[in-house]
Amino acid sequence: MKKFIFILIGIIVLSCNNSEKSKNTNEKVVKKELRPFFDSDKIDHYYLASRSNFEHSSHDDSLKEEKKKEFSSFFYGNYPETLSNKNFENLLLKYNYNQSKLSVKQQKEIENVFSEKDSLKNDACACIAEYRDIFIFKKKTKTVGIAKICFKNARFQIIGSKIDTEGFGLINELDKLGSIVRFNDKKP
Repeated sequence: MKKFIFILIGIIVLSCNNSEKSKNTNEKVVKKELRPFFDSDKIDHYYLASRSNFEHSSHDDSLKEEKKKEFSSFFYGNYPETLSNKNFENLLLKYNYNQSKLSVKQQKEIENVFSEKDSLKNDACACIAEYRDIFIFKKKTKTVGIAKICFKNARFQIIGSKIDTEGFGLINELDKLGSIVRFNDKKP
């Protein structure tokens, strides 16, 4: 009888050890390296500083109708739709967007936010986007990607990624991104 109890205890102990190894193996499989959306070596961040800049730029009667349309095309709309527009950065500066001086650490944190996700975004906003923050990803001075962000309405547009960007845009990601580039603002 004692032998039977020792054998039973031995089997239980060994099976517990094996299940612990199985758990560790499963954890390693679940964790995977998330690839960044863009293969870049530099990130430029442009932002429209305040509401007054926006109102001045978009509602000033002295602006010609053509300039209003041009501004609206990228502030509210999907312009640019491709990376082929070489003058996009000049256009941003023309309409009072400021360029941030991002540290290497900030660029690495931004790259981590703009990376492949396991989750899917399941919420949507019906409000019109106001793209005040624009990230331009570059590789050897050539633009390889553009991400336009509307923190106010949790909207985004990503151009140039070869990776599926459907999982991007969760509120915690946008909050993290906002805290990286807008740490002086209370609310982006």
